[in-house]
Amino acid sequence: MNLNRRFGLLGSLLALIILMSSHQTATAAEVWKAEYWNNKNLEGDPVLVRNESGLDNDWGGGSPASEVNSGNFSARWSTRTAFNEGTYRFTATVDDGMRVYIDGNKIIDVWYDSQQHDVAADYYMSSGEHNIVVEYYEAEGNAVAKLSWQQVGGGQNFGGNWTAQYYNNISLSGAPTVTQQENMINYVWGGSPVAGVNADNFSVRWSGSLQLDAGTYRFTAAGDDGIRLWVNGQQIINQWIEQPETSYSADIYVPGGSIPVTLEHYDRGGTAAAKLRWSQLTSVTVTESQSSTSQTFDDWKGEYFNNINLSGTPVLVRNDKSVNFNWGSSSPLPNVVQDDLFSVRWSRSVILNAGTYQFSTFSDDGVRLYVNDQLVLDKWTTSPGRVDGTVTIPGGQTAIRLEFFEMRGLSEIRLEWDEVNPTSTTTESPTPAVTASEGNAVLKNVRVLSVRSGPNLDSERVDFITRSMVVRLIGQHSGGFWIKVELPNGTAGWASSKYLSSPTAFSSLPVVE
Repeated sequence: MNLNRRFGLLGSLLALIILMSSHQTATAAEVWKAEYWNNKNLEGDPVLVRNESGLDNDWGGGSPASEVNSGNFSARWSTRTAFNEGTYRFTATVDDGMRVYIDGNKIIDVWYDSQQHDVAADYYMSSGEHNIVVEYYEAEGNAVAKLSWQQVGGGQNFGGNWTAQYYNNISLSGAPTVTQQENMINYVWGGSPVAGVNADNFSVRWSGSLQLDAGTYRFTAAGDDGIRLWVNGQQIINQWIEQPETSYSADIYVPGGSIPVTLEHYDRGGTAAAKLRWSQLTSVTVTESQSSTSQTFDDWKGEYFNNINLSGTPVLVRNDKSVNFNWGSSSPLPNVVQDDLFSVRWSRSVILNAGTYQFSTFSDDGVRLYVNDQLVLDKWTTSPGRVDGTVTIPGGQTAIRLEFFEMRGLSEIRLEWDEVNPTSTTTESPTPAVTASEGNAVLKNVRVLSVRSGPNLDSERVDFITRSMVVRLIGQHSGGFWIKVELPNGTAGWASSKYLSSPTAFSSLPVVE
């Protein structure tokens, strides 16, 4: 065979191998069953069911398909895919709401109207196939629904540094017969566990400390016969019974650092077994005081506590783009922050012009607001509602701190503010200079009011409303803090409802982006 022919055959073989490899990669991609509804609640029969490859959707202001609305629709994607053992970081990119379930466990829950943002959760996956379900809804405006994951941690841990105390009775009573150090708890004994200890009717206690990052962990203990487990002083497994080798699992959040763990076991007779392993399900961003790595907060530093009085070490510290949350009856971050009985402290520093500012909150439940360490709003009660407060700011760097607690039931918190009089702190007459007709509004109590490009103070100021103007009402932002108006010169923007007067009820206006 000549040399050219040999290279020709070799090239054909390589091409075939590449083609086969590409085909295997393509067929191994996740295939999702996609269901779409023309409502935001996944109600009734879906209007479209189809298979989709990957979950990476950015429809802009359009629709997923001709059968589906361009707004006010919902979807559910489901797949079953194989994972190697380890901890995975699932990242959802969403506008508006999304929920993510792994084998029926909800790991992400951001079921509220929003602009595009990312939410991540770390979750331990055992080796094998797992069911993944993603639920999504779009209100109006842009629609984005994406989910990706990557492995960030290895498999389960059996190791440690344990003090083992063995007793020649089943009740861990009296002085231990043998005390020794052991580096793991992963035993099946057909006779005596240690020289000098009975083959039957013995008990043992292992105690030690594990260096763990802050997060939620799954501990699995197996016993033949009885088994009991304490983590960080809390008993999470109690199966002090005669039984064949049986495994039990329990999840617990730990704040990070040196975590005490105690495992107790007894054997009545026959084969004896005692095993302990653990793996991290979710992790959280730690504060600078907990880590040598400094974290930057570009917007709001949000500190979340699993109690209602902001005490102890926060279970979650993260950067929040704004304080505008409606968690419903769910958690700010499942598996980390509780659904009920939690509190949050948000803090940031902003540059404000000198002037008088109106701060407003709507909360369910309690809220307190400090501006430059001055208490401006105080509604530390379980009753939902809106609170307003006015404060004069000298200008420059301004420290804002908002505190919130959730008791039980629905949970919601929003904060807005605006400069109510850029040129004067003098309170004007409550009588408007002009009269508004239905569908229009005029100023009240102030002489000048800012109009912004978006429904928040971070948005650019585009114009001003003066007392001589009548503005047309376009719509409201969710919650009614901000009203979209059109000025006589044709400029459209957002203004605080607190300082607008109209015969039209603001709550009757359509909600607009």
